[in-house]
Amino acid sequence: MREPSLRLQSEIEYISRRIEEELLSFFHRLPNDDLTNIIRYHMGWLNKNFIPEDSYKGKRLRPVLCGLICKITGGDLEESYPAGIALELTHNFSLVHDDIQDKDKLRRGRETVWSIWGTAQGINVGDAMISLAHKAILDSGLDYYKKCRLIDILDTAIFRLCQGQFMDVSFEEKQDVDIEEYILMIQGKTCSMFEASVEMGLVLSEKEELIEKFVLIARNLGIGFQILDDILGLWGNPKVTGKPIGSDLRQNKKTYPIILGLKERLDIKDIVLNKDKTEKEIEYITQLFEKLGIKETCKDRVNLYLSKAREIINSLPLDKDNLELLLELTYYLESREK
Repeated sequence: MREPSLRLQSEIEYISRRIEEELLSFFHRLPNDDLTNIIRYHMGWLNKNFIPEDSYKGKRLRPVLCGLICKITGGDLEESYPAGIALELTHNFSLVHDDIQDKDKLRRGRETVWSIWGTAQGINVGDAMISLAHKAILDSGLDYYKKCRLIDILDTAIFRLCQGQFMDVSFEEKQDVDIEEYILMIQGKTCSMFEASVEMGLVLSEKEELIEKFVLIARNLGIGFQILDDILGLWGNPKVTGKPIGSDLRQNKKTYPIILGLKERLDIKDIVLNKDKTEKEIEYITQLFEKLGIKETCKDRVNLYLSKAREIINSLPLDKDNLELLLELTYYLESREK
């Protein structure tokens, strides 16, 4: 596995740190009430008793992507932070609601919002995060045109994200889901926010003529990223992912490896689709799928989509150093373990 260069590591660490500072500054101006403190809990700044805590906060990947694209295409990195805050809050809104829909009790190794404060309040928290995402852009010092474009991109992405999530939930009740349906779902659920991140970065650097190519890059990255997430959802280390092994099987998800596995072994369909699978059955299915080569096939698919992204990156009108930085980013995404 190719290791990210010191330059890429430095860029990611710097943008992540600055986004964290900007997020904290943004929240410092918000009320110190229970609703906002539950958001602060989910974001990793407080424990469930609202006492400061420094827990794992996620990768802040979408704001990093936005900032990086803005910077390497000639924009001012500082201008990307309001968009980065909006992207991060939108992503986390989707996680809060996703946990409710999937009945997940753990997220990043901590109790989920709904499992502590209930479903109704979890919905309220997610809704509040969407309004704050808009506020981050509208309260910024960006010019009127950029604000309008960023809000338009964000709202389009949110709608597509909801379409993808709608499909994902509906798949739980479907007996048969094919790969084409899965890809369509992922283009909404995952790719929409990747695409929004690069679009926002290009609006901020005033290089909108590059949007078409960058959107294709983001779409391929998003699909590859999600298939890798699906691999982790079946075979990931619970101590690293923060979720139990085989978590997608427990929820009757139709993920990439599960769809492939069902096509290989129709005789175990009843076990896979049973909503009350035992721990032994989950272990049996995950081990069987691995023996059938499903895990390796999925890894090959990840590599295929990331290779497509790399091909488009190599066609971009950027200097050699920045092309190399983008290529390294694809390898960085490929190497994640949570």
